Amino acid sequence: MPLKLRYTAFVFLLVFVNVAIFAQSVANYGYADSQPDPGRKAGNASLAGTWEAGAMLGPDFFYGDLSSNKFLPSRNISAAGGLFLMRQFTNVVGLKGQLLLGGLNGSKDGLEGSKPVNWNFKGTFIDFTINSVFNFSNLVSPYHDGRKVFVYGTVGIGVNAWNSILGKSVNGVTGSPDQTKGMQAAMVVPLGLGIQFAVTNKINAGAEYTVRTIFSDRVDQTVGGFKWDFVNLLAFTASYRFGVSKKNINVQEYSYSNPVTYQPRPTEPVAVPVAEPPRQSQEIPSASAVYNYVVQVCAFAKHDYTVAWVKKHYHLDMPVIKESENGLNRYIIGHYYKDLNIAKELCNRLRKQGIHDAWVIAYQNGVRHHVVVY
Repeated sequence: MPLKLRYTAFVFLLVFVNVAIFAQSVANYGYADSQPDPGRKAGNASLAGTWEAGAMLGPDFFYGDLSSNKFLPSRNISAAGGLFLMRQFTNVVGLKGQLLLGGLNGSKDGLEGSKPVNWNFKGTFIDFTINSVFNFSNLVSPYHDGRKVFVYGTVGIGVNAWNSILGKSVNGVTGSPDQTKGMQAAMVVPLGLGIQFAVTNKINAGAEYTVRTIFSDRVDQTVGGFKWDFVNLLAFTASYRFGVSKKNINVQEYSYSNPVTYQPRPTEPVAVPVAEPPRQSQEIPSASAVYNYVVQVCAFAKHDYTVAWVKKHYHLDMPVIKESENGLNRYIIGHYYKDLNIAKELCNRLRKQGIHDAWVIAYQNGVRHHVVVY
């Protein structure tokens, strides 16, 4: 199979696999799962919602008509460097914008009639690409705070612009053949594999190798056997992670072992028409063997949303339970807390995330007490 067809098939296969990876990662990290997971901890670490900015530098290798038959010819080495900015959507999937500048260098010996001839070119290039980044380590095993090494793959698309000069030497006499002057541009598709080491929680170092296919045969000013020209880059990276995950709610929790179905509190008949104090004024202790405390996220009277929709809309990576009573749909975090202060801490964090309707409700023996505690 020709090189062009093999490479195209490989790119399409990788893109197809990564689409499946994206769908699976979305389901695994709190956007599309419809069943609450009581065993999942509220303090689970997450990279989702963070940003990463960094720089890269390393050798690049040209591969085209004016290169030897080796894929990494030693005499065709130049240098390249650039900057990148990445947004992490889940622990597996990210999107990275990259600006890269580098050199071009290639040559090839041959014969012109009976005379030895050397064709060579030099130039520079600049390209800008948008790349999908897929963290294979977090896909195989869920991310945790102690993980230091990550293996990832990238595939992207962008524009490459170059300016190159062709030279020709016959019997040691150097000339300048006819060629296109000035900048030229074409689409570029980078495909790569990298490894990253977390030096600290925010500082990372790594290495990345990318095969950058330029959809043009004119990078080396020579049209011939290779339909496309390639620039392969071995880059060493350093980056800084910033921003706060929308899902990283780090509080102590008491997971319930026997979840109960919501039961409306029965209305007790009043024999003597004596005015009772409103329930909202009742005082409930902060720590009690009688009461449990639950954080309610939201409630809707006219909309019957699914649990999956609520988790996605509010960016929740915790179990959520839906309660329905008299046409009112309530959505609560699927954990009971024995200590009111712990429930308040979680409620405050949800409010800081923008969930302003979050509040704490008391439950007694698994039954909603209908008292807004906080």
